[in-house]
Amino acid sequence: MRRSTAATGATGTTVAGMSLPAPLATAGTARAAAARAQLRPVPAAPVSGPIERAVFAREPVRVSLEVDQERLITLPADALLHVPNDMDAVARIESIGGTIYVTALVAFEPIRIIAELVDSGQQIPIDLVAQAPAKGAKRSSARELQVAVMEPASVPNPTVSPAPEPPPVDMVELTRHAARQLYAPRRLAVATAGVTQVAVQTNPIPGLLRGTSVEAVPLGQWRSANLSVTAVRITNLSRFALEIPLEQVRGRWIAATAQHGRIGPAGSDTDTTAIYLVCDRSFESCL
Repeated sequence: MRRSTAATGATGTTVAGMSLPAPLATAGTARAAAARAQLRPVPAAPVSGPIERAVFAREPVRVSLEVDQERLITLPADALLHVPNDMDAVARIESIGGTIYVTALVAFEPIRIIAELVDSGQQIPIDLVAQAPAKGAKRSSARELQVAVMEPASVPNPTVSPAPEPPPVDMVELTRHAARQLYAPRRLAVATAGVTQVAVQTNPIPGLLRGTSVEAVPLGQWRSANLSVTAVRITNLSRFALEIPLEQVRGRWIAATAQHGRIGPAGSDTDTTAIYLVCDRSFESCL
């Protein structure tokens, strides 16, 4: 398996001869050089905490809340909210400029709301669930959740001859494309000829990084010809900083790349990064 670790600098990241976008700094940049592991803030709604990302295909987006702590959900565009009539009894919800501000007033089981994007009419189901903080536990900053929408497959006009398919890309360009979808500004996260997004289960993968205490959650999968790349969010659950051990990734992969080689301890602004796993089959088949 080919392994490479992204080295982050002021102008970007170089991985196996390619350049990945450099993550923008958030409020933690003044504290330590490890701030290179932070995800990009959203200009329309900057926050001090780290950013969590989700890709909506068909499954509802699940959002975990903590009572009396506001959480931001950033959507691809301005949205209209459809909520139950009695929602204001359990949570305070506002939608401003493509960002939903949610504060749970009490703990509650999953409640579904619908965000309808104004520009396209796309509806995104969001399941909110809230729990009370553990007694004596130190309250950490709430992660902003940034939601992207999987592009639907295009249907060619039967009366028009379809254009020839673009040539496939190699695993370097495929990995670069996946990194742009997660870390580049929205104006730069454009389509790549020959690359299509495919569905992937977003359930946590236990033991993906052997010998570490991390949470590994697939975020998105892209395919070109017989190659697939899956972006997996890695969150440190231990109280120690962690060097990402790519040689310990479970599965049969052609290449594995880390966006950042080191992440901070759990609860810090730098405890999360992404790895990109390339295989000649689907993600689930290569585990």
